[in-house]
Amino acid sequence: MLFSTVAVYLCTALGFATGVISAGFNELNDFAKDSGTVEAKADPPLVSFDSFGNMNLVISLINKYRVAHQAPVVNWNSSLAIYAANAAYPCNFRQSHGPYGEILAGSTTVNNPEWFVWFVYGENTSYNFKNPDVTDPRTKHFTQLVWAGTKQVGCAFASGCPELKYQLWCEFFPKGNTGSQLAYRNNVKPADKTKEIPAMPPTNV
Repeated sequence: MLFSTVAVYLCTALGFATGVISAGFNELNDFAKDSGTVEAKADPPLVSFDSFGNMNLVISLINKYRVAHQAPVVNWNSSLAIYAANAAYPCNFRQSHGPYGEILAGSTTVNNPEWFVWFVYGENTSYNFKNPDVTDPRTKHFTQLVWAGTKQVGCAFASGCPELKYQLWCEFFPKGNTGSQLAYRNNVKPADKTKEIPAMPPTNV
């Protein structure tokens, strides 16, 4: 079953990570100008992020879900994308404990980064908009995805990791999933039924 090959994780921890530029990625700082695709070969994964290609499709899809849930669109931030690329580089599919909201999605077979966004959005069916459980880890991807107070995002897509071959990492700023139930109700709003909810993208399996 396709869903059995997918794992998702959301970083909710605060605290700044030190030394985020890993070996082999120092050169990425020179490309933080939103000028196209940046790829860095590593062993084993290839990590890429860009502002016009596949990642533009990812951001477009994120924003469609955000607009549907009455949240403003987010803008691409290359510094967040570099952070995501460096977090993905070690092939350690765990939260980075950085200062941002972080969504991780991975699969052994699905190689379409848009599909991962759709997959984590599916958590909305478990979210209680009227009485949100602010500690429920099963809905943290969805709530960060549409968190109204978030303004910027940067993503990286990794392929070639031994356990989960394809991985999408997205970093959000300001960080969502913080505060009381009131904060959740103010930042995670029900879908506007007049807005389009995008369907599942191709899986490219």
